[in-house]
Amino acid sequence: MKLLIIDTETTDINDAKVCEIAATLYQVGENIRETGAICSVSTVLPVTENPAEFVNGIAWELTTKNPFVDESMSLLKRMAACADYTVAFNAEFDAPLVDKLLIDDDFSWTNFTPDWLCAMKDFDWGYPAKNDSYKLTDLALFMGIGISTVHRAGDDVRLLVECFNRRKQQLPEIVNQAIFVSNSPMIEFKAMVGYDNRELAKTAGFYWDGDRKLWTKKLRKCRFDEFVKTLSFGVEII
Repeated sequence: MKLLIIDTETTDINDAKVCEIAATLYQVGENIRETGAICSVSTVLPVTENPAEFVNGIAWELTTKNPFVDESMSLLKRMAACADYTVAFNAEFDAPLVDKLLIDDDFSWTNFTPDWLCAMKDFDWGYPAKNDSYKLTDLALFMGIGISTVHRAGDDVRLLVECFNRRKQQLPEIVNQAIFVSNSPMIEFKAMVGYDNRELAKTAGFYWDGDRKLWTKKLRKCRFDEFVKTLSFGVEII
């Protein structure tokens, strides 16, 4: 099985434009000697501004000086064509950006219809998270992986690749379980809490929806019952 481990850096969160993309094609073999990274690519993509430069350190002027954009994207597409699944640490954020980018007219490749796995929400790494929202750096440190730089696509992909490397022995089982989880429908539910005990919902990973005036959370259906058992308050499926 081949996984395309991918990450993006964007110019913003709300109106995001990809200013950098990186990926590694990772082989999950029948034994650990056939398991590991086999090809990588990382490239900046041209943008005219980058309000998020204070986070990722990518000057927009630098992105216009890359003569290898087409070659890099061509290699990325070839890697994606070999992959059985595409993996991002936060797939909910990266998936629509990558899908749009690789199907875009500029890089017309209509065969890209990936099955996505989320390394944060679908994979069970053994990380003792209080909820299903945590940072890649948290996971890496838990696994004893040193961190020198973050918030560049190539660095974050390499960090996630090393998390895979630390679980080579159990990786087939972990990946197959993640595939099972990803096929379970996502459900949204609200916390039945009042103003006085709202912190309970926040601590459990619920988010305040100001428009609907609700503490809400999304979770795979296969994990719903187990999660609810950990709560000290009721919930209602929306």
